[in-house]
Amino acid sequence: MFLCGFLNILSSSGYISINFFTNSPLLIIPMKRISLISLLILGLSSVNAQTKSNWLPEQTIKHKGISSVRVSPDGKKVVYVVRVLKTIEGKSEFISHLFMSDINNMNTIQLTYGEKNNINPKWSPDGKQIAFASNRDGKNNLYLLKLVGGEGERLTDLKTGINDFKWSSKGNHIAFTSADAETEDEAGNKKSGNDWYLMNEKFKQGRLYLLQLNKKNKDGMPQLTALSKENRHINSFSWSPDDQWIAYAHAASAGVEDNTLCDISMINVSSGEVKVIANTPVGENQPLFSPDGNYIAYYNLDEKGIWGGTTSVKIYALKSGRVQTLADTPNGPAELVGWSSDGKSVFTLEPFHTSSRIFRLSSDGKQAIEWNTAMKGVLSGLELNSNGTHFGFILQNTSIPQDGYISSSSSFSALKISNINPELAGLPVSKTELIKWKSFDGMEIEGLLTYPLNYEAGKKYPFILNIHGGPAGVFNESFIAASGLYPLAAIAENDIFILRPNPRGSNGYGLKFREANHRDWGGGDYKDLMAGVDYAISKGWADPDKMGVMGWSYGGFMSSWVVGHTDRFKVASIGAPVVDLVTQDLTDDIPGFLPSYMEKQPYEDWTVYDEHSPLRYVQNVKTPVLLQHGEADIRVPFSQGLMYYNALKRRGVPVRFLVLPRQPHGPVEPAMILKTAQTNLSWMLHYLQGKELGF
Repeated sequence: MFLCGFLNILSSSGYISINFFTNSPLLIIPMKRISLISLLILGLSSVNAQTKSNWLPEQTIKHKGISSVRVSPDGKKVVYVVRVLKTIEGKSEFISHLFMSDINNMNTIQLTYGEKNNINPKWSPDGKQIAFASNRDGKNNLYLLKLVGGEGERLTDLKTGINDFKWSSKGNHIAFTSADAETEDEAGNKKSGNDWYLMNEKFKQGRLYLLQLNKKNKDGMPQLTALSKENRHINSFSWSPDDQWIAYAHAASAGVEDNTLCDISMINVSSGEVKVIANTPVGENQPLFSPDGNYIAYYNLDEKGIWGGTTSVKIYALKSGRVQTLADTPNGPAELVGWSSDGKSVFTLEPFHTSSRIFRLSSDGKQAIEWNTAMKGVLSGLELNSNGTHFGFILQNTSIPQDGYISSSSSFSALKISNINPELAGLPVSKTELIKWKSFDGMEIEGLLTYPLNYEAGKKYPFILNIHGGPAGVFNESFIAASGLYPLAAIAENDIFILRPNPRGSNGYGLKFREANHRDWGGGDYKDLMAGVDYAISKGWADPDKMGVMGWSYGGFMSSWVVGHTDRFKVASIGAPVVDLVTQDLTDDIPGFLPSYMEKQPYEDWTVYDEHSPLRYVQNVKTPVLLQHGEADIRVPFSQGLMYYNALKRRGVPVRFLVLPRQPHGPVEPAMILKTAQTNLSWMLHYLQGKELGF
């Protein structure tokens, strides 16, 4: 990514944004309504339409997704969110609804219906009610559902909606965050066209609010009180067990850069008294009260402003003010999950090579115990129930799609509690295996190799190098047939090998490995990739005359770098690429990101930025290039893709530019996701197999 990989801490895909156009004539159909998804399907090439497939993009985009797997306080029930694709009023959208499963008999019921989103369910402390967010009346507001039956009761009516929320321990209150609403003056200025503003001086802060469920206002809704008075942006918080205090992480503004440098304070719910817990020059976040209320666990960055660095978990003793740093873990914890029920340890979740690991850190700082050693696949969305007795999470591997699971927190054992895509059972999925090779300096590099579906030993196959974002992203063992921008399963069905390497700079292999590309983008990481390609050729997997490369964000940077430094590849698909490091740094929304990697501001060392910019090598490019970029991308501004397109076009290099209107760093609208995947598939099949181009 860039921030996706930067902060998953975001995502394994990295910088992502897209837009599309087509040269096809307008097709007029005498129907009152037809979905955009249907139109895109009609526009597929005849080759794809005739291919028997289980995993074409128009098929996989219909697969359901799951999130927010939450176990009830007594550990007997689970509520979770299922996302589906629906066509409403001629427009295709993703719609989310709540489901509940009984752990004893695995009976499942749907809790919400309709054509609006219902997300983020959370159990009341007594397990008799579920609060959730829904946009059924416009913005995402808070609703309450009693398990005895009936419709959800609306609890808030805010113009900006709510962000996160948490129940108090006794269940009488709910705290939540919400962004500042537009003022009357701002609305008037916008209407009159007098809506000028000063850059970086007009942030809408996220404030902390208290909802008193046992008190009603004149409209019959729960009494609402604003808790945070200071001009701070609140991004995470937790209740004390006695319901008297809320610990919260706060930043100077809602800006991305400020949010890496949060401090932690706590506020008395009754008096409004504020106490500072942690305010070091580095960032602190995710405060969590211990079960006895005597300690607050949180994580902090080990270095100020270092993207892709490590975090450590600390525990603050409320009585003494003493701070205890907990034991290190192999990669540096990415996420603080919660306290054990006995208060003697905390759980963390972090990437671990191509998988993920839970660690149990003793509160005395002496131990870090790996908690899910027997697990196969990738675990995500890990959450503890309010009593600390059970985990809820999502689990998947390369051949099995994601579903909801639970486990006791005393010993790890994954119990499946959902089956959201039963129609996928038994469908053939291409084999994916972990491979390893040595790079130029002896460093061991890992990658995931996906075989052609009908692989025959000894036969030469086309080969695609797929590069992840970040650069601190990572390719993991997730389901290859999931809907995405690069339809891996569909590519493999068309008799093509795919290699997804984790070169130096990737997350999940420790700090030294993650920082091995500093001031060296396009150096050692490029050599790692080429060593992987050479290894694939030596093993007979890759036909050296039929190779392609593709990647998004930092993967787009590296794909642009690849085609500027070698003509080995017959085709390239490049999404939201960083091609000029100076203009990227001076126009994106994360001004500290590139300087943390280059270890200098651009005006302090123009040369290092210039030498590592793919645009400086565009005169070497011979490979046909498909570009994709979102017009609303502020992570990697649209101008980056446009510069590269214009430079290639002026040189006469075969290039097409898929522009995705309204889309941010990664497309979010179903039609745009689908079009991107379809176009990538068609582009690769055209140049690697000579099939008709479908756009």
